[in-house]
Amino acid sequence: MRKTSKSSADALLLIAMITITTLYISSRRGEESSMPKKVIDSEEADLYLTASGRYTVADIVANGNQTASQKFKRFQAKHDFNPKVDDAICPITQTKANPDCSWIIGGNEYFFCCPPCIDEFLMAAKSDPWGIKRPSDYVHREK
Repeated sequence: MRKTSKSSADALLLIAMITITTLYISSRRGEESSMPKKVIDSEEADLYLTASGRYTVADIVANGNQTASQKFKRFQAKHDFNPKVDDAICPITQTKANPDCSWIIGGNEYFFCCPPCIDEFLMAAKSDPWGIKRPSDYVHREK
């Protein structure tokens, strides 16, 4: 009987550990869900290939007449929530920007953590052109 009790206790402990791990992973996903979602495909071409606000025809040409989804088709985002002093930061999430994830807006190159942040920032540049800062303002400063 003792072997059965020990086996049952081990099984319950294993189930509890799996449950805790699952809950932990789910709670971590909650943090990541604050990341912007990608623009709907049907709206993406209009967003990226139509000049408006700070986003000009010259910017569209400089970005290769393509959308962020096209340019970053194979891009794998890695979000660094702890940028160091003087690191470029994403204007949307304030995480460390990836030097391989940039977009030209208003003749300036901006750096982002992931393509969905480009979507969100570009929408802001078009709807509130003077609400966006210069790229040099998106740098992690000492607190």
